[in-house]
Amino acid sequence: MRLTLPRGNLQKFCGVIAFLLASCSHPVAAPPPGTPLAAEPDLRLGSMDDECNALIAAIDGYGACPNADEGERAWAKALSEDAKEDFTAGKKGETDAPAQHEIAVKCHKAAVSMRAKTQRCQAGPTPKGDY
Repeated sequence: MRLTLPRGNLQKFCGVIAFLLASCSHPVAAPPPGTPLAAEPDLRLGSMDDECNALIAAIDGYGACPNADEGERAWAKALSEDAKEDFTAGKKGETDAPAQHEIAVKCHKAAVSMRAKTQRCQAGPTPKGDY
């Protein structure tokens, strides 16, 4: 004969005890709030022409990096020439102030990126190997 749990009052009593133990948990207190984060400072931008000229200068600066290989120099030269042509063509049309502001923001971000790329290039040649 196989063993079974006793039925009746003992089973009901065990069920009630299990229910009471499961339902008596207390909520965990929330952690205290942290220090507030400082907002990013407002971006100080020049005119669209100034920011786009700074981008061209940053591209030319990368092209002059002594650690860049010939392919990177050719890429920077082609990119600089294309950017000059595009900016010259863009000046022929009339652009409203909000669009000029957005173009200035994009040129500023790209110039910051190219300056960082130039700093990495000036630190030494790109390591060759398996990644």
